[in-house]
Amino acid sequence: MVPISQKIYALDDIWQMDFEKYPLASHYNEYPFLVFENLVSKDECKRALNSLSNCDYKAKLVGSGLDESIRKTIIHTPTKEIKEVFEKAFFAIKEKVEKFYGVSFLKGTELQVLEYKEGGFYKCHADNASEIVKNGKLVGYKVVKPERKLTTLMFLNDDYKGGEVEFCHLRFANGDRVIHKPKAGEMIVFPSHGLFSHEVKPVHGNNRFAVVKWWDVI
Repeated sequence: MVPISQKIYALDDIWQMDFEKYPLASHYNEYPFLVFENLVSKDECKRALNSLSNCDYKAKLVGSGLDESIRKTIIHTPTKEIKEVFEKAFFAIKEKVEKFYGVSFLKGTELQVLEYKEGGFYKCHADNASEIVKNGKLVGYKVVKPERKLTTLMFLNDDYKGGEVEFCHLRFANGDRVIHKPKAGEMIVFPSHGLFSHEVKPVHGNNRFAVVKWWDVI
């Protein structure tokens, strides 16, 4: 395994593949990604969630026709309240993220609200690239959304079972998988390229809500 931080390693075969691995943080950091807890309060998260079902605002569903063998997700357009909560969280950590990765933020994509109902999941995937598979084996990644270089993912609730995020190609020194259980009001930031491919484990009991925005950086 190849160390990409003090505590996290990349699998050898993935690291050696020829695909874009920008950006990466310094390997002197404990972790190659960032987890910011308690950026917004649970009350703020609750108000944001309630805005989705507010009778004065009917969230438009987008992303119809998703392949449910790969992902089972409902994608909502964000309400004003959700946008405000996300912006508050993002601007609280923006400078820290730029310093951590040695980048400057450019334009971001539109926000998406991701709802995983019971049984919802998302198999291992990269946020900006498609897998290149030959003879049933992963051999690399092809960038298909170059405007996505950093992923910012904020969670609005944690009153569900399952729904963990696993970074498929990363391991701890002892070989344990890198799995994170999100908390309400928390934001995770990580590169969007193939090295940080990740999956959302199946959700059990209650629905899981997250807000995602992808960023171009230099």
